[in-house]
Amino acid sequence: MPRPYKSITNVEDKSSVPYTKEQLHEFFNQHDKNGDKFLSKEELKKAFNDLQSRNPGFRAWRAMGKADADGDQHISQQEMEALLDYAVGIKYQIKA
Repeated sequence: MPRPYKSITNVEDKSSVPYTKEQLHEFFNQHDKNGDKFLSKEELKKAFNDLQSRNPGFRAWRAMGKADADGDQHISQQEMEALLDYAVGIKYQIKA
């Protein structure tokens, strides 16, 4: 009999809690490696990798689609709120 699917991070697990919007904002700002106040797709990919996403390339692509309102392939500070809403919805966990 196949084993039931088991999620990598259990929301009920007391040893981990979801990132808040404020924590993710700081986290993404730290991934602006060139300091231009924009997040490129590569910077997003690295950020989602550091969040332990199973597919950081897909997450970066999807985040661009959700947050890059002007289509310039960068997330500006004005577009950050949409990125944060997307990332909070994924419920990445802080490991305790």
